[in-house]
Amino acid sequence: MALSTTDWLTFALVLITGFYAWATFKILRANEAVVAAMQGQTEAQLRPYVVVSAAPRIGTTLMLLEIQNTGHSPATALSLSLDRDFFPHAEHREAENIAKLPAFTQPIESLAPGARLQFILGVGGTIFAPGVEESICPRVFSVRAKYSFSGHAYDENHVIDMRPMLHSSAIQDPVAEELKKLRESLDGFLKK
Repeated sequence: MALSTTDWLTFALVLITGFYAWATFKILRANEAVVAAMQGQTEAQLRPYVVVSAAPRIGTTLMLLEIQNTGHSPATALSLSLDRDFFPHAEHREAENIAKLPAFTQPIESLAPGARLQFILGVGGTIFAPGVEESICPRVFSVRAKYSFSGHAYDENHVIDMRPMLHSSAIQDPVAEELKKLRESLDGFLKK
């Protein structure tokens, strides 16, 4: 039995409709992927980033442990913990053990964008002095930061390795140096 022109047109229409349905499904999947990528980018731009580092205070060899929210939103329900005890200035005083301070034992409701917490580790010459025990003043330790934002939970481990700072020089701020010279000049002028 031969197909009529209407049958051929109906068959062609079914094929074309099937192709359009398949193409529409592929476009839908591509759009879903684009939306997911855009949501990921938006979250990455807006979310908090809790960064932990150790560095010398400018112009000195005093080492500081710094925790900062470098993101654009507050880090809520922030919980910090050290994996080891750390006694500032390599002096075993339990009351000053950084791992036992409230910032590392109690939750912080919110750490605002740009906010920073600084803890004194000690002077470089003391931290790196021969004979200082790792149990008192470790050169390598970890700080774990758990926090949330907009229904997402973050759990990040920051390894602090202070060994590369051994024998490094103090960072100087040129503006502060010039201000110091100016102050010394004024002091000398006023004493005359």
